[in-house]
Amino acid sequence: MPERRHLQLDGLHLSYLETGTAIEGRPTLVLLHGLMGSAATFLPFMNELGDELHVIALDLPGSGLSERRPDLSADLKSTTLSVASFLDALQLHKPIILGHSHGGAIALRLAAKFPDRLTSLALLAPAHPFFVEANPVVRFYLSLPGRLFAHTMPWFPQWMQMIGLRRMAGPQSWDSPERLQPYRENLRTPGTIAHLLKLLRTWNDDMASLGRLLRKPLSTPTLVLWGSADRAVPVYTARELCARLKQPQFHVLEGIGHRPAEETPALVAELVQQLVLSASTARNSRRRTQPAFSPKLSSTHERIAPLITSSFEAGD
Repeated sequence: MPERRHLQLDGLHLSYLETGTAIEGRPTLVLLHGLMGSAATFLPFMNELGDELHVIALDLPGSGLSERRPDLSADLKSTTLSVASFLDALQLHKPIILGHSHGGAIALRLAAKFPDRLTSLALLAPAHPFFVEANPVVRFYLSLPGRLFAHTMPWFPQWMQMIGLRRMAGPQSWDSPERLQPYRENLRTPGTIAHLLKLLRTWNDDMASLGRLLRKPLSTPTLVLWGSADRAVPVYTARELCARLKQPQFHVLEGIGHRPAEETPALVAELVQQLVLSASTARNSRRRTQPAFSPKLSSTHERIAPLITSSFEAGD
């Protein structure tokens, strides 16, 4: 069962879920959730992975049980740097980063900026620069009617919210109020909607910046999973993204929508476990001398992240 943990990162309170035990020679799997989600949306997937892998699901700044602040930057660059600092704080050596939707965009930027700090990527229906049809949706939420809708949406009746959740799933999936609960709790937490709207204000610039970074194909080994029935980021957009990845493992999940780790957690867990096994085999064959794991932190332990060097902040 995942345990809830907390740390202080450059004055910002972050929360995360952790399961499994770190094992030397096996990379930690770090999970980054989507735009309206939180670490808790990964619970079905984490339960399928079991305790054999060391898994950490982060509540991104402004989400879940992590802190929300009016002065907190929400742009992709700032969030990516926060994730990099989080990895430093936990002393995670070359983890595998799994990103869903917006978390996938963060994972892509991490790999583009810090390729030597990651073992591999797993992308679940990632947000990316080559899906221009997303722009009208962003414009709507930045308009006055869109902002009003965003602020009232968390308080809609549960049946209305279930309709919205179902639209993010495929025809072969099922949903329940229990699956909706992490989203309801996250969106109803004061400060969440303001942070999401701030994020959307920089969305187009963030995607343009990520697109420039991806002009040079990523060298990080990457697993890409996409639902055939994804209506949020359609699978046809994967072709151009995968052209920017070096030999990606690409799988289309039939009948699955935009939330693969929730809709078919067992299948996604199986594919990700294969990725971890492959990465572990490659790592051990190279006989790395650096530690490949960090000790578990206690639930009350707080750490201050080391400063990120200025070179990490250069450029896009």
